[in-house]
Amino acid sequence: MRHAVWSLLVVAVPVGAAAEPPAWPQYGGTNRNFAGAATGPLPKTTKRLWSIEFGPGTSGIVSDGERLFTHYSVPDPKKSSEGQEVVACLDPKTGKTLWDHRYPVARLKGQESYSGDPIRPQATSAVCGPRLCSLGYTGLLKCFDSASGKILWEYDLVRDFDATPVQFGFSASPLVYGEAFVVHVGGKKAAVVAFNPADGKVLWSSKPAEPSYSSPVVMPATGADVIVQVTRDDVLGLAAKDGRERWRYPLPKTGLTNVPTPIVLPKQRLLISGQGVLGTRLLQVTAAPTGDKVAEVWKNEKVPFFYANWVADERAVFGVSGQFVCGLSLADGKELWRERGQADANFLRIGADALLLRGDGRLSRARLSIDGFDGADGLDLLKGRCWTAPTLLGDVLYARSEKELVAVRFTDGGKD
Repeated sequence: MRHAVWSLLVVAVPVGAAAEPPAWPQYGGTNRNFAGAATGPLPKTTKRLWSIEFGPGTSGIVSDGERLFTHYSVPDPKKSSEGQEVVACLDPKTGKTLWDHRYPVARLKGQESYSGDPIRPQATSAVCGPRLCSLGYTGLLKCFDSASGKILWEYDLVRDFDATPVQFGFSASPLVYGEAFVVHVGGKKAAVVAFNPADGKVLWSSKPAEPSYSSPVVMPATGADVIVQVTRDDVLGLAAKDGRERWRYPLPKTGLTNVPTPIVLPKQRLLISGQGVLGTRLLQVTAAPTGDKVAEVWKNEKVPFFYANWVADERAVFGVSGQFVCGLSLADGKELWRERGQADANFLRIGADALLLRGDGRLSRARLSIDGFDGADGLDLLKGRCWTAPTLLGDVLYARSEKELVAVRFTDGGKD
């Protein structure tokens, strides 16, 4: 494919307009789709604002518009199965820690490391009003006052809900829906539980189902919204008001993992992918008098998207499959193209472009379309393994590896 000169989109606010501080309250942003509105030019340079040393973890960076929040670990140098987890609140202008909460953690029976890794928190925290909800590797769910760091309430999902210890750690990021934190618990008591942010009371819980690494999403539906959750064995459509099951789509009983969070498309369509899905599938949900129906529109068993995120526009879906970035047609699921050289990349869609943060820390821009991958050469942003999607707030990008967290501003001709 043709490669363009490195350039990046910047979010611009019209002169004289009053604007709310940009926020990124949960995994995937406000709408959980890793996309943001953008106008204005394509700056060709970046300015590093600050960087700080950081610990292991793939938890994303969220913001309430005033503060940054993320989650990392301090491994025990003698035992990779033990250490501390740290929920951190940072100043977005300097990276200075405003508060942090540290607690000891040790792998549970049935949990494993990836290639000898230490404990690495993976779920991305969520902000609802003045409260922050975090989920740790072993299923410790905590809610904080986001300004002070005071713990308001907490649960141990394994102890309190008989959740199944997820093999490589609890990874499904809490969802903000209205005045609730919606959490994929997974186990003998419930698949999904909704909590009141103010006091931690259970608002509703769904029927039991075994866990996956996939995070819940909201599907707008006629009459009432639906929470969609991919489990190990099924895709569930749950009434957002009470957790009642509205529909279920059985998956092949492979016992393999499902990592990607589903992508909700207009007209009650849903994209799912993963090892346990056996490729990628497009589902159609239809309301019916006897109950909602879900049907497979197409499947592509040759292109599974694994643990990096994925994005879609009105005609195609894009993500990393193996060593390639692939584009699939939404019309029929056929592969449109593949581009080598973006291994383990996570995506942010900004206007017609996408930012890609590769697994080795290289950041680049690409135009993704049905016609192919038109990408820039990029720049080396971070060192060490980068399995976390970056966060864009205004014209500042925040990104982390297992060793460092950085903030860079996109500028025009070197100007701030």
